[in-house]
Amino acid sequence: MAVLRKGLNDGYVGKIGNTVTYELNGEMVKRTIGIYDDPKTIPQLSVRQVTSVTSAFLIPVHDFITIGFDLEAKKTRKGAYNIASSYNRLNAITGKYPNQNIDFTKVLFSRGKMPIIPKPSVTLTKNKLAFTWDTDFTANGIKPTDRVMLIAYLPERHRAVCLISGAKRTAGVEYLSIPRSKKPMIIETYISFISETHKSISTSLYVGQVLSQIE
Repeated sequence: MAVLRKGLNDGYVGKIGNTVTYELNGEMVKRTIGIYDDPKTIPQLSVRQVTSVTSAFLIPVHDFITIGFDLEAKKTRKGAYNIASSYNRLNAITGKYPNQNIDFTKVLFSRGKMPIIPKPSVTLTKNKLAFTWDTDFTANGIKPTDRVMLIAYLPERHRAVCLISGAKRTAGVEYLSIPRSKKPMIIETYISFISETHKSISTSLYVGQVLSQIE
C-alpha cells in the first residue's frame, strides 16, 4: 500500500503495482520489484530441469513411496516423499542439460534393511504382468508372511500401476494388470517386500523392461 506524504519530496511512499517508493538519505527512491531480467546460467537451468523431471516422475507413485521410504523418514525430520525425491534426483538422472532424463535402472521406490530377493523375473501375457521370485531363498530378516510390493511404470503415459501389499513371500508369484494399448508400450518393472507390521522393508529392485503386446 502506498501513502501520500507531504514535505520536501511530495509523493507516494510504499508499493504500487510492481514498484516500491521509499525515502533514502533524504531522497525519494523508486525501484521495480518482482522482475528479474538476468539470464539464468546453465547450472541453474540444469537444477530446474532435474527438479521438474524428478517431480513429474514421482507423482504417479506418490502413495507407494510414502510407504516405501517411511522407515527412512522416521530417522530424520524429512518426509518420505522428500527423501525419495532427493535420492532419485541425485542417483537416477542421466544426461546433461537440456536432455536430462530418468535412468530407470537406478530408480528406488523403497529403501530398507530387509534382504533383497535374488533374481526375480517378470513376464507379460496379454495385459497381465507375472512377477515371480525364489521361495526357497532364506536370510536373516525375512519372513514367509512378508508381502510383495510391485510397480509397473509406463513412461510414455506418465503413469504407473502399483501394488503396495500383494501376495505373501511364500506364494512365489503375483500379478499386475496393465492398461490395454493399440501400440507397443514400454513398461519398467520393480519389486520389493514389506513385513506385515510395516516395520521392515527391502530396497526396491529393478526387475527389467517389458514391451507390451498390441491388442
